[in-house]
Amino acid sequence: MINPFTTQKLDCYLTCPRGLEEVTATQIAPYCNSLKPQHGGVSFSGDLKSLYSVNYYVRTGMYALIKIIEIQVKNNADLYQQITEYPWFEWISHETPFSIRTRGDSKTFPNPQFLTLKVKDAIIDNIRRKTKRRPDIDKKTPIYSLFVFNDNDKIKVFLNSSGESLSKRGYREKIHIASLNESLASGLVMLSGWQSHQPLYDPMCGSGTILIEAAMIGRNIPGGYYRREYGFQKWRDYNPRLWNLIVKEAKEKIISDRLHIFGSDNISANVELTSINIRQILMKQWIHVTKKEFAEFSPEEEGIIIMNPPYGHRLNEEDELIPLYKLIGDILKNKCINMDAFIFTGNQNLSKHIGLKAKRRYVLKNGKIDCRLIHFPIREGNYLDN
Repeated sequence: MINPFTTQKLDCYLTCPRGLEEVTATQIAPYCNSLKPQHGGVSFSGDLKSLYSVNYYVRTGMYALIKIIEIQVKNNADLYQQITEYPWFEWISHETPFSIRTRGDSKTFPNPQFLTLKVKDAIIDNIRRKTKRRPDIDKKTPIYSLFVFNDNDKIKVFLNSSGESLSKRGYREKIHIASLNESLASGLVMLSGWQSHQPLYDPMCGSGTILIEAAMIGRNIPGGYYRREYGFQKWRDYNPRLWNLIVKEAKEKIISDRLHIFGSDNISANVELTSINIRQILMKQWIHVTKKEFAEFSPEEEGIIIMNPPYGHRLNEEDELIPLYKLIGDILKNKCINMDAFIFTGNQNLSKHIGLKAKRRYVLKNGKIDCRLIHFPIREGNYLDN
């Protein structure tokens, strides 16, 4: 059992979109120790500087969590007993609201809401015995945000240092209904192997998330650069001097080399939303966006193409999208010779209609949707995907 405010070594876990564990581990390797990619995240250890740095620099992470408790439990009574034995009162007072989020499932605790309730009761009872008062539960603006991971008879409780998900960069005024998560979009760019000197195209750009994440990568702008707040900044041991030093060092590493990033969409509202997001972070000179039908897509220079076409999960939508996926294949093989295209889709049936030979398929998750990032090297010769 760890007190996160007195220990020198923090055992942590950084969650990330499924399929981006290795990419995420590579990003945070310079800032921490004992890295171990796991299913849906990366475990690591380090000190306060490590924790701050991971939160600020990582592009594909979601929540940076500090492990507080890891226990094995037999039943409800055992769970309550072990949770209430931890000295929560040492750092959660009756004046500091907290929240609890539960993930996972097991035969012992098949109902996540019930598990959340039992953990909450145990923590509150522990604090009330010492302070004679109970803290408030605040799901929207807690001082301490706790994550409970449930795996059969094993329970882990983590303290969330990030606050809101790290995917919420702070540069989007409005959220497009089909927008990619920023952390996932950044991961797509990284998996593509795009280099900042290469042209990058997204001819179905939506609200521009892939374009903006690419620009941040190309200029070496940290994932948290535009973000206003982190959970750990509300804690009593927050070290503003250390934080400011990390931010200062990161700003000094930002580069201003010219980028060649191009986006287009056939919906005017999407183009306008993308333009607003780009202006919000002063990226107008790096990202060029136009309204254009995908059938008109014809890149002027060889480079990397990344796109996220619709998946067609609603009834009858899949059949309606078959012509679009066939058009993707036609445009790529006729207008994009010697380029590398990466198509991100959550519909395996539709992807077959692209009709090109894939070099690799990266298995990823977009929320709960099983997805693939499919790499099509567009070369002269046989294009059929046999």
